[in-house]
Amino acid sequence: MEHYFSEKPTSTPKKHRFKTRIRNHDIIIDSSSGIFSVKEIDFGTRLLIENAKINGKEVLDLGCGYGIIGIAIKKMNPDINITMIDINERAISATKKNCESNNVEATILKSDIFSNPQLRNKNFDTIITNPPFSAGKKVCFKFIEESSKHLNKGGLFELVAPHNKGGESLKKKMIEIFGNAGELVKKAGFRVYISLKK
Repeated sequence: MEHYFSEKPTSTPKKHRFKTRIRNHDIIIDSSSGIFSVKEIDFGTRLLIENAKINGKEVLDLGCGYGIIGIAIKKMNPDINITMIDINERAISATKKNCESNNVEATILKSDIFSNPQLRNKNFDTIITNPPFSAGKKVCFKFIEESSKHLNKGGLFELVAPHNKGGESLKKKMIEIFGNAGELVKKAGFRVYISLKK
């Protein structure tokens, strides 16, 4: 079964456009079938964006989809350098278009987590993700494990998850990898978890 973590979605692309407002910023998104939350920003992603803590200048949107997290975070923090990565070719294409139409400067890379050569020696101050649950827990765990290797000391790793549908296990994994994990917010069954790289 195809999921959003697929490199080359095979479904026929059905285009969608929607407008959303996040923290006084209007954002126009062009989306397509084969990308997560195609017709509107999902609750978890909005919760993550609105409560994210940004530490330092180098920020990564891991598994960016059509780019809503990176675009919103950059608009809210114009001085940061935002990098956005995804394995999904359709998602990368949408992200490039959306950054352009929303006047957001970003580094956008197709990458299976950190596989892109440009990321090999690259570290970040903050990594933010809404991990691909449909791809399975193993992939989500890999997001956490690999992120720890690409965070600067004092850097933050943040993810959103439905707590009773796998989120608790991700929090435990964050504690295992980082030695700590807190909760920035909990609402409607979702939680935004945060770990500090010591």
